[in-house]
Amino acid sequence: MSVDPVTIVIACLGLLVFLFLYKQQQKRVAGHVSQLAPSKQEGKPRGKKELQAFTREEVAKHCTRDDAWIIVQDKQTGVHKVYDVTPYVDEHPGGESILNNAGRDSTEGFLGPQHPATVFVLAEDFLIGTLAQQ
Repeated sequence: MSVDPVTIVIACLGLLVFLFLYKQQQKRVAGHVSQLAPSKQEGKPRGKKELQAFTREEVAKHCTRDDAWIIVQDKQTGVHKVYDVTPYVDEHPGGESILNNAGRDSTEGFLGPQHPATVFVLAEDFLIGTLAQQ
């Protein structure tokens, strides 16, 4: 059985492109994971913040590109958490879709299939409180 040399060259080029793209994706994932590594701020471990309770009315006031808060219900505990995602708007891979529910409950979009599992860890950096019981 003989294989056309052009076919071999094309297959090799395809493999090289695939490997290049795969490596690029690994670098992107590694960059996101490195951002998730524990850090210390003012001598305190990350995640040890004083959380406030906010009403839906208070959250609703933060609904612009320059001041964006969202509410997301924790799947495990059922607690509604409040996140100030303003600093993340420009970096959000989905563009301004992060603003679709700014000032409101964003649970459905947040838990969508477009988000990797690491989104939950990344989101903790933006956690500012919980939704007050009304």
